[in-house]
Amino acid sequence: MKVLAQRLLGLISESLGLSTGRIEEAVGEFYQNITVSYYPPCPQPELTLGLQSHSDFGAITLLIQDDVGGLQVLKDGEWVTVHPLLDAIVVLLSDQAEIITNGKYKSAQHRAITNSSRARLSVATFNDPAKAVKISPVSELIGNSSPPRYREVIYGEYVSSWYSKGPEGKRNIDALLLDC
Repeated sequence: MKVLAQRLLGLISESLGLSTGRIEEAVGEFYQNITVSYYPPCPQPELTLGLQSHSDFGAITLLIQDDVGGLQVLKDGEWVTVHPLLDAIVVLLSDQAEIITNGKYKSAQHRAITNSSRARLSVATFNDPAKAVKISPVSELIGNSSPPRYREVIYGEYVSSWYSKGPEGKRNIDALLLDC
């Protein structure tokens, strides 16, 4: 999963006209965290969420779902269900990738919903910077016509702010936006 995350970030770098390893260089050494989430059947799924709306903190998340749907992403103000595909890995860009690309790529706001009849299982691999890494837009994407959109942040402080304040109904990254 680490190799896949590195290859994907390399492709994103290249798509922006950067050297293949530029975004990975900005992230620094990956710290991986694997989370297995189990969502039991819920008799009244319309009354609860499996996981509230959020965007992931790190650089890139790779998700494997079972055959029970439940992942939704926010697209154009509407929640869209990501239907599970056999042998597929869902790629979710996370907040640090948005900051590093100066907003050229957006982190995915998503949530998990419950199901009334079947349990759901997912496995997420989070690929995150080290806690002490300073994250900011890469210099190659900053210029007169493209000022920085996000202020620099130490990754560990970014994570701590979410745990101390919560998302306040919005993406945590929104607190880093600069007035452009």
